[in-house]
Amino acid sequence: MKLEYLNIKLIAVFSLIGLFFFMAIIIAMHILRPDYNPRSRYISEYAVGKYGQLAASSFVIYGLAILGIYLCLQTILPTRAHSNTGLAPIAIWGVCIAITGFFNVDLKDKQMSWHGTVHSIASVIGVAASVIGLILLSFIFALNESTQNVVFVTQIIAIVILILAMLLFLGLLGDMALKYHHNVPVILLLFHNITGLIERSLIGFSVVWLIIIVNNLWHLE
Repeated sequence: MKLEYLNIKLIAVFSLIGLFFFMAIIIAMHILRPDYNPRSRYISEYAVGKYGQLAASSFVIYGLAILGIYLCLQTILPTRAHSNTGLAPIAIWGVCIAITGFFNVDLKDKQMSWHGTVHSIASVIGVAASVIGLILLSFIFALNESTQNVVFVTQIIAIVILILAMLLFLGLLGDMALKYHHNVPVILLLFHNITGLIERSLIGFSVVWLIIIVNNLWHLE
């Protein structure tokens, strides 16, 4: 059992390093690419142009970090149907985020391309999976003794993430309408103009949720 916990802690440490690497690169990109307005630009747009490979690599590392945390949770949570239901979306989330690192997004003012389409599909699936997974797991944690101490905070963060994901979806609808020259309702245009802030908030809360879990994994006896 001690060896099992040692392996969990090792994976948790690597996942934590991956999360901090991702956040450090994204913060650095705001300095290296001041031509992108963080209020309206997606962070994935940093992968297009100068320093693009650095930004893209951070998405892959982020996806792997999520998968590492998924493996740890798979080990400590009891093997039950509800646990598997909550864990599956986390695995999908990690895979989708890693995929976005290999397929660049189309800039907001550009038409859709095949690689941009792949990126967008993976992003939407990833966000949806993350919301479902984080909410389910936040309630499943109440059923496991080793995770009961993080139930309240993870539930609150998961609810905030759900709200942000809904707002981001409205902004994405506005973005798609503009790309194909459709009339955009005022409400969609409003959220379209602040999708950058919404996305950054969503990712920030998601990373905090993951860090809380890693910290809990580290303190397992």
